[in-house]
Amino acid sequence: MAVFARCVLFVFCGLTIATLPAAAADPASEGHPHKWQAVEKSMVDFLNDGYDLKTVVYDPSAADPKSGAPAVHYFLQKGPQVARCDFRLRGQISYYWCAELTAPKAQ
Repeated sequence: MAVFARCVLFVFCGLTIATLPAAAADPASEGHPHKWQAVEKSMVDFLNDGYDLKTVVYDPSAADPKSGAPAVHYFLQKGPQVARCDFRLRGQISYYWCAELTAPKAQ
């Protein structure tokens, strides 16, 4: 009986979703609502400005092909403001940059 009830619920949900207007599935706006803007600040500058380190993400998809060292993304936050500092190692060269999350400009 429980299997029958699940099947009925699945069919009912499928029919309900199928009857929704197509516009309900479309995004409300085009493009990404925010973007990262590169800044001339280091992670230490952000920390000194009162930002807190919220999370660290290791990105193996952007790893150094020779050493296998992953790219590292540091996410910082101060109130509603969010910053990101990225580190990548390529051979003997380290790449490091920071960016702030910005809202789109009004048109």
